[in-house]
Amino acid sequence: MLLYHNYLTILLLLIATSVMATKSEFNYEIGKRVLDLLRDYTDAPSKVLEFLSNYREKNAFPHGLEPQDRDIFFQLGDTLLTANPRLLLFYALENGAFAGNQRSPTFAHYREPGESGYRLDGPVHMEKLQKHLDSCIDENGHQIPCLLGPGESYIECIDNCTSLQRCPDEDSQQDCSAVERAEERSLCESNTKWCISYTTKTIPLSDDSPKRGYIPFTFYCIDINGLPTQTPGENAELGADGLGNCYHDDGITPVNRQVSGDYAYCGGEGIICNNTFLGGFTNGNFDPRYRPWYIATKQKQVPNWSEPYEFYTHNIGITFSRPIHSIDEEGKTVFAGVLASDYSLDGIASFLTENYDRSDAIVTIVEEAEPNYVIASSTGITGVRKVLIEDNSKPCPEDNDGDRCMGVRIPISDLNEDIMEQLISTTYLTQKEKNFPVSELIPVRVDHDDFRGVYASHTIGFETKEAGISWRIMILSPVS
Repeated sequence: MLLYHNYLTILLLLIATSVMATKSEFNYEIGKRVLDLLRDYTDAPSKVLEFLSNYREKNAFPHGLEPQDRDIFFQLGDTLLTANPRLLLFYALENGAFAGNQRSPTFAHYREPGESGYRLDGPVHMEKLQKHLDSCIDENGHQIPCLLGPGESYIECIDNCTSLQRCPDEDSQQDCSAVERAEERSLCESNTKWCISYTTKTIPLSDDSPKRGYIPFTFYCIDINGLPTQTPGENAELGADGLGNCYHDDGITPVNRQVSGDYAYCGGEGIICNNTFLGGFTNGNFDPRYRPWYIATKQKQVPNWSEPYEFYTHNIGITFSRPIHSIDEEGKTVFAGVLASDYSLDGIASFLTENYDRSDAIVTIVEEAEPNYVIASSTGITGVRKVLIEDNSKPCPEDNDGDRCMGVRIPISDLNEDIMEQLISTTYLTQKEKNFPVSELIPVRVDHDDFRGVYASHTIGFETKEAGISWRIMILSPVS
């Protein structure tokens, strides 16, 4: 039973007045420390992506971050992740190329440039697309065709993805010819960004639709230098005391892939190589251009944080994105793609737990916007529950392989599985009802068979206006 702001609670808490004064200082100090830690935590992606953007602008990537630069990015990203192991770093381009790597678990990702959705019965250059159709594998590593299924999405070019339109951001939509002063007109033109156009299509649910192929998104084992490997004993796998072997999804079959073809990774212009998929242990259909973080960055043309959403891996998290550009032959600034970094909500919960697992304080982060979704808590709450796709009211079975389940976000008002969740939920809603007083601690008494005590609660806002984050940090510390 939780008692809030009734006369009984107030009388009981009068006994602890002197303790509350001490706890007041304690709560505010914790709030300040969490705020500083959270700023450092969310600043990390911005600093890392700024470094990668500057690295590209100085032509340190020989091909401007095209597929031939994949391994350079893998190595550089792996080095940056040494200091920021919770990040997932990647780049995605307007031609559909994607490359990235991560720790915990340790692997890399890569997608060749090009558009999925090519018809197998179509006359359009199937001889050039056959290499993509033949580059998929099942969980045992056996070759299977890369075929889109009903309901899956793909990108379809408008004007062959070659004609440029003004990007949708406010600066690019300005009519610079209407600006009278030459200096201001020049500035207006320099702020204009240009984008290619395409649309997202979905495979019909009917079985009689023509078969279409896709370009696979591949996961790779990597070595201690961040490079793909399938050599026994070189895989830098998660949790291993030493190095391990690279296996396919069945966990038994060793990876040994030597797929030959004139892939973009090989260098283009018909160059053939057999190491594009070396170390690739699984794959799927994924195109970054229809993901929410990519679409938002193309629309805004400025660095930004996404709203929390479901990742390709079915975890829920947030993405920090930074647009990258190229200058074409006419001197136009053309949107080339996105540098990005992911944080899962699991990672934020781990961040809080690691900093406060030895403290008797409870720290919880909640979105300010309705319905006040939970971001994470030092109690281990991640703000996400795994449920069945076909029935969101039912939890995901522990033995499920992931295909039938999805992550759904939890509003603070829905935390009620145990007394600790009830404590967090009711305290936050009480703080909200009182408009989150800045200089007042809100007391709460817990009276439960297994858990009794008095807590003092305090909240502090956390905002990054330029990135669109607006969260509230709530600290609960025991008085008695």
